[in-house]
Amino acid sequence: MRVLALAGYDSFLNTVRLIAPYFEKHGASIDFALVSARKKKQISGEQIAEMGFGKPIPTVTIKDLCESGDINTYDIVLSCLEGMSTRHLFHYLDEIGNTRPLVICVYPGLVLRYAFDGFSMRASADLLWLNCQKDIEAYKDMCQAFGHDGSNARLFGNASLLEKIEREPNSDLGGPVVFFEQAVIPRYYHERRFLVEQLCALAKRYPTKDFLIKARAAGRKATLHRTWHPIEHLFQEVAQSKNGVPSNIHLTEERAPILISKASHCLTISSTVAIEAIYAGVPTTLISDFGAHDDYGLQYFYGSGILRNFENIDLAAKENVVSSWLTESTKDPSPVIDDMILDAFDHAGKRNNGSYSRARSCENSEYFRKHALNLGEIFFLARGFKSKLTLKKQIARYLKRILQGSSG
Repeated sequence: MRVLALAGYDSFLNTVRLIAPYFEKHGASIDFALVSARKKKQISGEQIAEMGFGKPIPTVTIKDLCESGDINTYDIVLSCLEGMSTRHLFHYLDEIGNTRPLVICVYPGLVLRYAFDGFSMRASADLLWLNCQKDIEAYKDMCQAFGHDGSNARLFGNASLLEKIEREPNSDLGGPVVFFEQAVIPRYYHERRFLVEQLCALAKRYPTKDFLIKARAAGRKATLHRTWHPIEHLFQEVAQSKNGVPSNIHLTEERAPILISKASHCLTISSTVAIEAIYAGVPTTLISDFGAHDDYGLQYFYGSGILRNFENIDLAAKENVVSSWLTESTKDPSPVIDDMILDAFDHAGKRNNGSYSRARSCENSEYFRKHALNLGEIFFLARGFKSKLTLKKQIARYLKRILQGSSG
């Protein structure tokens, strides 16, 4: 079996990196490719090297990959792409027809927001590997509502849990408290400034504890979501306005698994890293000061028992996750991944024999698909279908129309 692993951003590439050895274990060869999904940089060479890739990974476009026929040289496509690139992939694969490879879609992290939007874009996958039982049930409910078949769904788990974390000795008591930033949660300046000020206040409450602040992407690194107000800049602001920050606070660029291995406590707002910390046995707290906004994804953790506002964070207490929530909302894929690979091989073999097919489901009409293909690559890269003009651009367009009218 030949497998092509497609990814777009850092966590997406890390996901297929963790899954790839299991395909190789069962005799498959695997190639990696980065899918061009926006005009600006998606991932840096440094990020690729940190994951252990010894050579550059080629960048492709969905259009070229499909129209050239290169994609048909593979038996399986392991797709870990954001929603629009996934939609783009299936628009082109529909043009190829039954000769296309089997497609497996997998998520790079928790489905914190816009779950049904993401499910619908991936519903055409031959196999959809989902994170947890809750996602399976939600996906099948969606398919049933549209009168479509949801049997492509498989209970896989959280792929990042394939990277096993060994805890350092005495980390429970002597390790640092680690805060993991998210790029756009919270999003706005006053919220993010408050976050930094409260982290400083917490560090002052626990002067004997070291606090490590892990930025989502520092320096030249890139992510799917681009931070409006980087946390390192906000710490500089607070340092200038408050005569410095506590001496026990430090910024770090170490990888999450390394930080989790030595942390005495994990702090974040709503992030997949919380699950990684919980499974590693690290006391974990979700910061709840920013409210019940759907866009922030904290609703995923309702019922977990680990939400706290800054005033109620107790680093001496061991946070206990509600076991029923953990069972429904998370899963370690290690016990099932070998069977999942063999299941994929079986379905790919049936496709090659002409006896396996899957209809489109829960996505847009044939007319829309043709229209989107006619708009071309730039349409997808620019997200033109849902772009909103900034106030500055609106004013510029308004002035342009006035000037054109006066010159006429």
